[in-house]
Amino acid sequence: MIEELLKILALIITPDWGALILLLPLLIAPLVLLWFLATGGGWGVVALTKRRAQLRFADATPTPPQRDAEGRPLYPAGRPYDPRAAALYPVGATRSNSGEPLLLACPGCSAVRLAEVTACAACGMEIRVRPRVQIERPAGPPPGGAARA
Repeated sequence: MIEELLKILALIITPDWGALILLLPLLIAPLVLLWFLATGGGWGVVALTKRRAQLRFADATPTPPQRDAEGRPLYPAGRPYDPRAAALYPVGATRSNSGEPLLLACPGCSAVRLAEVTACAACGMEIRVRPRVQIERPAGPPPGGAARA
């Protein structure tokens, strides 16, 4: 009985290190896999729940132009306008709110052309302007958490 107890103690005190070293990958692999799943899941949650800036097109409402001493509208070069409604539109607009084509004075030679045409027929200057995009940012912190306190 004592001999058996000594054999068991000998296995515990002086184990077979070669066999234990071969078992290390079986112990480490699940820990590494759990770590990758936890960090990937955490970043996935952050990516899905993060608030992003909301994009919207700039307001296309026309503005009244400046007037000269006689009351005639002054249209700046390079900005689309509607002479019938005496209204200036944002840069990049090609049609009025009613669907009529807008006019544009060339900044190089002051020749008037349609805003849809990219090149001036008189001087050859090209004006390719895309509509502006405004970025809306949240006014404050998201609801909940410290914002409720």
